[in-house]
Amino acid sequence: MGAQNARVAVVSGTSSGIGAAVATEFLNREYTVVGLSRRGNPRLARETGYVDCLADLRDDAAVRSALDSVSSTTAVGVRAVVLNSGVSPDPVDLRKLDWQVAADAYENNVHTALSLIQATAPLLARGGDGSLTFVGASLANGYQPDRWAYAASKAAMTALMRACSVEFADDGVVANEVRPGPVATAMTLAGLDGEAGDQIIRAINEGFGTDWLKAPRTVAEWIVSIAEFPPNGPTGQVFNYSRKVL
Repeated sequence: MGAQNARVAVVSGTSSGIGAAVATEFLNREYTVVGLSRRGNPRLARETGYVDCLADLRDDAAVRSALDSVSSTTAVGVRAVVLNSGVSPDPVDLRKLDWQVAADAYENNVHTALSLIQATAPLLARGGDGSLTFVGASLANGYQPDRWAYAASKAAMTALMRACSVEFADDGVVANEVRPGPVATAMTLAGLDGEAGDQIIRAINEGFGTDWLKAPRTVAEWIVSIAEFPPNGPTGQVFNYSRKVL
């Protein structure tokens, strides 16, 4: 696949977890996928239609360089961009929180999103229509004080998503956010190596009274389906799959 395939998706944070699952779902739907991450994904790199790009998304020049390196793939434009890259700082008592923790969360979650939006905006416009889909967090509601640094960065991403829904509307680009709630990734389940099987997830959910723990592939199906909204589809919306209030 290459420039002849107009169904191109760009996904950030594809080295593991939700990003890797989203890339796989796009491949299943016969997209060409450009995956951006710091570590890369050797497994996905062996898949037909997947282009593995190593880049630190906090570095604007590195992002542009990575996308320039696959210009033959994106020559006809990009149909979907999924903004998934980010970090989740450990909980810290709000009274003791060092501002640098919050600054790092903004750098890793908000800066990386803005960098990719700015680099892919011309590619989305070239395609004639498309989508920006943000992977958000229900914690953005701010009701968990020890997670404020993370929550604030995710709330800023929501504001960025809504700004994009207006900024790029004339290009036929919709912008939306998915708040998946708990997902069975290493970020949520400490010590998890690889993907938790369905049996393990069912066992955890039996005693997980606060919310529904999902497999990354389940979340990926939602994200890609939202990324496929048409130009006159929903935009500026938050799709919440958590029990937590918005």
